[in-house]
Amino acid sequence: MTLKAVIFDLDGTITDTIPLTVHSLKEVTKQLTGKTLTDRYILDNFGPMDTEIIKTFVDNDKSEISPDMYLNHFSDNFDSFVKPMDGITELLCFIKAKGLKVALFTGRSTRGADIILEKLNIRQYFDEILAGDSTTNPKPDPEGILLSLKKLGIKPSEGMYVGDFAADIKASKAAGTMSVLALWSSTGSEELMVENVLFPDQF
Repeated sequence: MTLKAVIFDLDGTITDTIPLTVHSLKEVTKQLTGKTLTDRYILDNFGPMDTEIIKTFVDNDKSEISPDMYLNHFSDNFDSFVKPMDGITELLCFIKAKGLKVALFTGRSTRGADIILEKLNIRQYFDEILAGDSTTNPKPDPEGILLSLKKLGIKPSEGMYVGDFAADIKASKAAGTMSVLALWSSTGSEELMVENVLFPDQF
C-alpha cells in the first residue's frame, strides 16, 4: 500500500480552537438570551456545525442573526485564544516535501474555517479544503473524508485521516483510510487508542 494523501481535521488537530469556540458560543448566547450556559453543556451539544449550534441555543426570533454575531465574536477574540499547534507548520511542510497531497476536512462551517486559516496564514499548505456545509452527514459519517479523497483523486486505501476525537477515528475507519490520533491535542485522549490506529511517531 502506498500513502498518497494526508487529510487533517482542523479543530484540536491543526490548532486548538475549542476554548474560543466554547467562549464565543457562551458569550453570544448570553447576549441574545441572558442565559449563561456551562462549558460542559456546550461541549455536549457539539456535532452540528458551529453556526448551527448557536441557533439551537437562542430563541427562534434571534436564530438568524446569531451565526453572524458568533463568527464576529470568534474572529475578534481569535488572537487572544488561538495559536497553531507546536510543530504543525513543520509537519505540513514535511508531508508536502514527501510529495503527498494534503487536505483539510472539518465539520466547522466554511466561514469559521476561513477565519482560522486566514488568521494562522496556513491555507497555502492544503491542496483541498472541505467544511461541514459542503456535506450532508457530519462525522462519524465518512462522507466528508470520501469527498475529500475524490477531490484529490486518491483511493481510500491510499489516504490517511488525522484527528483528535472519537468521531474522527470512526469516520476514518468507515471511509477505509488509515487513522491517526492527534495526541498532541488537548482533546486527543489516550482512551481513543483503539486497534489499527496509528500515532505520530509511526508516520
